[in-house]
Amino acid sequence: MGVLILNALVKLYERLVADPEADVARPGYCVGSASVALVIARDGSITSAIPLGTQEGSRAVPLKLKVPDRVKRTSGDAANFLCDNAEYFLGVQGGETSERSRKRFELAKELHHRVLGSVADEGAQAVLAFFASWKPEDYRASERLRHVSEALASGGNIVFRFEDDSLFVHERPAIRQAWESYNASAGPEENVGQCLITGEWGPIARLHKSISGIAGAKTTQPTLVSFNFAAAESYGKSQGANSPVGEKAAFAYATALNWLTSNERHRMVMGDTTAVFWAERAGPEENLLLDVFANAVGSYAPNEPEGGTAKVNSANDRVHNDEETALRVRSLLERITRGQSVTEDMTGFDENVRFFILGMAPNMARISVRFWHENTFGALLEHMQRHFRDMALVAREGERPVSVGRLLWEITPATSRRRRENVPSGSVGPLMRAILEGSMYPQSLYAMVIERIRSDSNDPENPRVERKVTYPRAAYIKAHLKRKARVTGNKTLEEALTAMLNPENKNRGYLLGRLFALLEKAQQDANPGINTTIKDRYYASASATPAAVFPVLLRLAQHHIAKSEYGGYVDRLIEDVLRDLDCFPAYLNLDDQGLFALGYYHQKDALYKKAE
Repeated sequence: MGVLILNALVKLYERLVADPEADVARPGYCVGSASVALVIARDGSITSAIPLGTQEGSRAVPLKLKVPDRVKRTSGDAANFLCDNAEYFLGVQGGETSERSRKRFELAKELHHRVLGSVADEGAQAVLAFFASWKPEDYRASERLRHVSEALASGGNIVFRFEDDSLFVHERPAIRQAWESYNASAGPEENVGQCLITGEWGPIARLHKSISGIAGAKTTQPTLVSFNFAAAESYGKSQGANSPVGEKAAFAYATALNWLTSNERHRMVMGDTTAVFWAERAGPEENLLLDVFANAVGSYAPNEPEGGTAKVNSANDRVHNDEETALRVRSLLERITRGQSVTEDMTGFDENVRFFILGMAPNMARISVRFWHENTFGALLEHMQRHFRDMALVAREGERPVSVGRLLWEITPATSRRRRENVPSGSVGPLMRAILEGSMYPQSLYAMVIERIRSDSNDPENPRVERKVTYPRAAYIKAHLKRKARVTGNKTLEEALTAMLNPENKNRGYLLGRLFALLEKAQQDANPGINTTIKDRYYASASATPAAVFPVLLRLAQHHIAKSEYGGYVDRLIEDVLRDLDCFPAYLNLDDQGLFALGYYHQKDALYKKAE
């Protein structure tokens, strides 16, 4: 699987390189950040220091730009070329010099002499003159650096600009050529082998690039491929030699993956999992499925905007700028997310375009692959339609189709509902695989939903907000049981699980759920404005051990019906349900508990629904 993932990412990089609007880094470069530009004269003296980036509130955001490739500092000291922090370029850390910072300054000085020593360029000679003349002890007395001292002390990177040029020094053509020549010949000759991805012989990457944008990752950016402990090594090979990926392929896959994780159009976060989506080519097919996934994954809280409203970035802008295509995409998106059918004449898309989905989570300094899926546009569209169709449920006004994010929100404990990182670990991968493959929904997630319904109570600060059988929970229960019935061949149950109240559904769990909703209605009619109902006290036991609870509730209901103005109507509804129940079972299994919740939701919705 690992080779398939890397191969798909390398192909994505090739696609992005061919697209001038994608603006990805070429070999030897990467997207970096800089907080300060030092403007230097021909003699190497600093003429000014320019702050770079923007200010967002109290936080300084450095400037993102393409810079020469950066070294991976797993251990030891190593300097970067023309973009590094104050310890390497000025010999100071936190405004103070030390033996270590002097040593690092000398490493940077040596690197720049190796790369630029023979370059006949004014900018190159100015940089060499700077390293030759600068002394770390001059930092505290420098007036020109005083106003950027905070950015330098916090670890912000420095780039250079020659005083007579509007470009940064690393952007000058002669210096780019020198860096690319040096970078191509810098690898050790003995580190040569056959690349697992391309099959070509050449330099093998010893260390792979870090990947940014992984939600929950610690300060050290994790890597997708790494070996640095004995248990992961074999045949005496360490680090990159265990999984020989050529330097070109390693650069390509990491650059493509960083492009995906930095692009909000292609990246979604679900609990502890970061997922990225892309197609083998840009076009309306990729655009539509990205919209579908944005709505399927969506937001967490009911009042958050759904992911489908995210701004379209880079090459996909061209697709959305086509008004006819945009209208067609919106129409299809509405049909798909409502669980409605899409016929071939509605699409006009190439259903054979391949699509890729990669789910990742941080694991110390590495990335754990939670799920990987590859399929055609047509097959994925069909599976997404089936998912939304299974999840379709009659909803109160203003409700949206249930997204993955909102469903995960519903299984987190109420005390931590506002913290996405508290979504139960490991719940995202199985759910996404079920959606993408059209397979059974995970039983573990179903059990979590039932448990949350049984254990949750109403919000004490807002007692009218339902915290038990919510719309998203009922929708997932219906989808889980409907898909299970389909897979196991239980056609009777599959047909009985409808989007709205189904009086023909004679399942005992469903009937008991309806009965419970009617008994609660009788209590509410007899006590207008009541905040705490039988649901808060009896729901858990009624849905698990009906025989112990319902006789008591039915006796109570007679008093409520006698007091209520509309008691006769509710009493007739109760009689209709009891007619199909031959007894109250001692207990209900997990499937029947789900049907209990669905029957409760359907009946309650029908009671409060306006007459047509």
